[in-house]
Amino acid sequence: MALLEEVGTYIDANTSFTLGTDLYLALIPDTPDNCVAIYENVGVAPLSTLGSTDLPQIERPDLQVIVRNTSYATGRSNIETVYRLLTAVENATLSSVLYHRIEATTTPYVYERDDSRRIMFTCNFNVMKALS
Repeated sequence: MALLEEVGTYIDANTSFTLGTDLYLALIPDTPDNCVAIYENVGVAPLSTLGSTDLPQIERPDLQVIVRNTSYATGRSNIETVYRLLTAVENATLSSVLYHRIEATTTPYVYERDDSRRIMFTCNFNVMKALS
């Protein structure tokens, strides 16, 4: 599994959001109006561990979460739910992969209103995880 699938599965299992229904990976479709999307962004160089001779052992990608909703209050609540869930990840296994830490680089904020006037919130995260 890759980063988005691992984190998406974790969000699906620990919130009311469901993959493919209102939780999407690298996509924010036109419908439904109310949904969550997670994207992988450019991170920083991976790390090698002491004694490793081959590939780096720790990946450090970045994630972006976007929440879209017709209601400001519900959208704000939804982004806070995901924000709190992900920032609590420390030395946890997601889909059999060790996640050392998911650390927010921003607090949730209003991103924009889309062409349909739906409010969009976002927040960003640095991830430190074992290779998967």
